Amino acid sequence: MRYRFLGRTGLKISDLCLGTMNFGDVTDEKESCMIMDKAIDAGINFFDTADVYGGLQWPEIPKGYGISEEIIGRWLKKSGQRDKVVLATKVYQPMDFGPNDRHLSAYHIRKACEDSLRRLKTDHIDLYQMHHIDRETPWEEIWQAME
Repeated sequence: MRYRFLGRTGLKISDLCLGTMNFGDVTDEKESCMIMDKAIDAGINFFDTADVYGGLQWPEIPKGYGISEEIIGRWLKKSGQRDKVVLATKVYQPMDFGPNDRHLSAYHIRKACEDSLRRLKTDHIDLYQMHHIDRETPWEEIWQAME
């Protein structure tokens, strides 16, 4: 497996990234765990998910939201592989019906990050990404919350 630096973080990530959008939706937990095991065995250390992955039926917010992160979190805890994985997740999409449960307000970024950390059963996210641009929230507010 070839690796490259992730920006200026000093982290080396595999050229291939394991996308987990279908974990919990198309791919059940047992198969998802087998996929993550095989990815690690193949040298893939970059896993990508999002808070909304696991059941995408927007605008009706299903109970499936967050399932992909939960599956990854249980696998990380059981496998003990957290130190070997560069973990990326995302924020933006609605996670509930309230006006503050979506997009990139400072409130939503902080809440979504805390919720993702809980679901992923980890104390840090290596790459936290904006899943979409929010043209209504001032950039200063977004950057301050991301910091």
